[in-house]
Amino acid sequence: MDRIEMMRAFREVARREAFSPAARQLGVSASALSRHIAGLEDWLGVQLFHRTTRHVRLTDAGQGYLARCSKILDSVRELEETGSDTTDKLSGTIRLTAPNFYGRHYVVPIVQDFLRCHPDMTVELILYDRVVDVVGEGFDLAVRITKPEDSSLIARSIGSTSVVHVASPDYLKQNGVPELIEDLASHACIVDQVPGYVGHWPFKTQKGLVSQRVDGRIKVNDGEMARDFAIAGFGIARLPGFFVDDAIASGEVVPVLEDIYHDEAGIYIVYPPSRFVSRSLRVLIDTIVDGLKPG
Repeated sequence: MDRIEMMRAFREVARREAFSPAARQLGVSASALSRHIAGLEDWLGVQLFHRTTRHVRLTDAGQGYLARCSKILDSVRELEETGSDTTDKLSGTIRLTAPNFYGRHYVVPIVQDFLRCHPDMTVELILYDRVVDVVGEGFDLAVRITKPEDSSLIARSIGSTSVVHVASPDYLKQNGVPELIEDLASHACIVDQVPGYVGHWPFKTQKGLVSQRVDGRIKVNDGEMARDFAIAGFGIARLPGFFVDDAIASGEVVPVLEDIYHDEAGIYIVYPPSRFVSRSLRVLIDTIVDGLKPG
């Protein structure tokens, strides 16, 4: 049994956290995929997955093997793509991830143009509202709306977006306009369930970073929902500007605290460091950077 194929099967099951979707992606039967995984576990002498009737998740040994396996598979693909770089046409598959809303509205049109220009290319675009393990989950690059904390990745700054606080005119008429950061404690806030920020909003002030407790009846895990609840008058939402620019322009929501607070979130494209980056990946990276940069 080909060990490279076994490793590819393992990584795909780890990505999908299920056998059937992984089998469909690889174009093999579920039974063949199970044999690949069993063969790999026998070869390594460890259990890679915890299996139940509904879920598949990595064991501790599987977590450790995934990172090493991904590096090997990436190196194999680099070797396979070296020859294609000598031709004029771009070909191959690139895995890209981005946040849901930003990906749909900004990244998808750029990828569509890229695919029209390069008909032999395939792009697997996966949208997540979480920080993706780029290497461990086998992605070639990621778009992030935050400063990358993983120093092992190469990060290219594309630009930034303002961070704004908004509420509907009706809400502000009924509850008053907050004039100080501390006023948020007495307002209904639409709390985004972002890890590290649940229940408090950070503010950069002249005195340094201030953390303000916030609460409200609405707690969400999606920026579009937070915007829609703000438009509907349920409270004050804190969001990157691209979520609410149109709603502000139409008057559906009004910015608050503008005079005392201004902050921005960086937009980055990140990818694993490598001595060899395929021409197709370089072209897509440059296309995304050019398409998303301001102006």
